[in-house]
Amino acid sequence: MRNSKLDLLNPYIGKWTTDGLTKSGEVIKGADTYEWVDGGFFLRHQADVMFGNKTIRTLEITHYDDMEDVFRSQCFDNEGRISISTLKIYDDIILIFADSERFKGNFKTYTIEGKWEQFDGKNWIHWMDVKLTKISL
Repeated sequence: MRNSKLDLLNPYIGKWTTDGLTKSGEVIKGADTYEWVDGGFFLRHQADVMFGNKTIRTLEITHYDDMEDVFRSQCFDNEGRISISTLKIYDDIILIFADSERFKGNFKTYTIEGKWEQFDGKNWIHWMDVKLTKISL
C-alpha cells in the first residue's frame, strides 16, 4: 500500500530551471525534471546542469522509508558517482543530508531556494546557493 507521506513530494512534479552560484564563483545553470515512476511509489529526478564549463547529468530515485519516517534517495551521475541521502520535509522547509553534503531550502509555490554545504572533514562549508523555478507541470 502506498504511504500518503509520498504526497509531500507532489509539489516537485514538473520541469524546473536551475540557477545558482558556487562559493568559488562558478555559475550554475541547467534544468531539472521530477516525475512519478508508474505506481507512484518512487520519484524520478533527472538533472542536466552546468557548473561553469562542466556538465553534470544525474538520475535520482527517491522513496519513502516507513521505518524511519524519512525519504531516502540514491543519485547516479555521468562521472560514475553514487550518493545516498536522506530528505525531510517540514511545511515549506526541505532538508537533505548525505555523508559529505547537506542542503537547507524553502519551497514556495513555483520556486525552491536554498544553500548547499560540503563537509571538509572538520566543518560544514558553504558550497553553493541555488534556485529552481518551475516552468511546467
